[in-house]
Amino acid sequence: MRRRDFLRRAAAAVVLPRFVPGDVLGRDGATPPSDQIPIAAIGLGFAWNVAAENPHTRMLAVCDVQRWRRDGAKKYVDRLQGNSDCKTYVDFRDVIARDDVDAVYIATPDHWHALVAVAAARAGKNIYCQKPLSHTVAEGRAVVEAVRRYGVVFQHGTQQRSEWAFRAARRLVHGGYLGKLHTIRLGMASGRACPPQPTQPVPEGFDYDLWLGPAPWAPYTFNRCLGPHAWYFITDYSAGYFTGWGVHHFDSARHGHGDVEVDSIHVRSKSIFPSDGLYNTALHFRVDYELSDGVTIIASDDIKSGWSNKTGIPESRIREVHGDLFGRNPFGVRFVGTEGSVTAWRAGVLETTPRRLRRIVEHDEPRVALENVTADHVQNWVDCVRSRGQTRAPVEVAHRSTTLANIGAISMMLDRSLHWDAQAERFVGDDEANRLLSYPMRAPWTL
Repeated sequence: MRRRDFLRRAAAAVVLPRFVPGDVLGRDGATPPSDQIPIAAIGLGFAWNVAAENPHTRMLAVCDVQRWRRDGAKKYVDRLQGNSDCKTYVDFRDVIARDDVDAVYIATPDHWHALVAVAAARAGKNIYCQKPLSHTVAEGRAVVEAVRRYGVVFQHGTQQRSEWAFRAARRLVHGGYLGKLHTIRLGMASGRACPPQPTQPVPEGFDYDLWLGPAPWAPYTFNRCLGPHAWYFITDYSAGYFTGWGVHHFDSARHGHGDVEVDSIHVRSKSIFPSDGLYNTALHFRVDYELSDGVTIIASDDIKSGWSNKTGIPESRIREVHGDLFGRNPFGVRFVGTEGSVTAWRAGVLETTPRRLRRIVEHDEPRVALENVTADHVQNWVDCVRSRGQTRAPVEVAHRSTTLANIGAISMMLDRSLHWDAQAERFVGDDEANRLLSYPMRAPWTL
């Protein structure tokens, strides 16, 4: 190359940076890619897109056993990020094997949470795991041990911890404004019934065997796994809204109570289950948890909620289950003390008795409008991945909250009272109940 040609080409190269997009350089408030956390979504369930939309993350991969979901997710991410770098995967193990993925957002069905979370922790990936943490108590403890051993940052998807109303309720409890706390009431959704379903052909593009994963083999039918919230109501995958959704409220109860670790819990339950059909989780329920520190948590379904389905159960039978709470335990979390009470619900709903208590928290912590509490919860995770700090819903907290739901579900399944040793994580003197603390996994899956 002649000297004149070399100088001309070198001069042209110097001009090139002028054409680099501003977002690459971090202009106009954008985070340059070099400062973004490379993440992947495993299971394209609730709010996976919120993780992709965070300005401090860059989604490198989306993984789901349903082709139409992962293809749609890739198109969404590509538009969002302005490129086609996002890859699609069927098997989560291929995602975790990527060295360039630093963190994963897990939104699979409940029976997959623990397996994916443990594998991700072993690979050194930071984790945001949707609720509940696990399908069984034993699985939850395995996740705790893996997260601790490999030192990854973990956030549980119980975003009510990031909601103003629940934080305000906690401040009233801990500030002594309610007097001595004695009862926490949790209003949840009722169950769902489904008649027997015909066996159907597996849709093209759906890896049904991988969807089942560690669960027992069962014939495919749409209302088993692809219908809205369908798998929530089959015990192979979840324990109904009581665990699949209700863990939000169990977590808020523990949060408001100060995440106190009690020595033991006496669990009493009444419930109504379907007599037949595809779904086999509780339709209506009331579960009382008597904590060793004197506080009682009562969880029951709110039959008036829009989330609750018409189950066809006579009102007289539901009254027998709910007792004195029939029709008086609406959605939300209510803390009751000797001198007052406070009820928290989403979208900033906060009701206090006496009413002046609300003014106290509004003065101390002015209400801020959070259009997307989940986004704030994800941001907390992202901040902690950067700082290596503790998230709002760390793994041990996630396990303890999920355990409350799981032992209540076991009490309902066995239709009897149980005594829980919270330190040993075993039922006292009940071998049958203890056998339900873990389920055998279908080969080749194992923790």
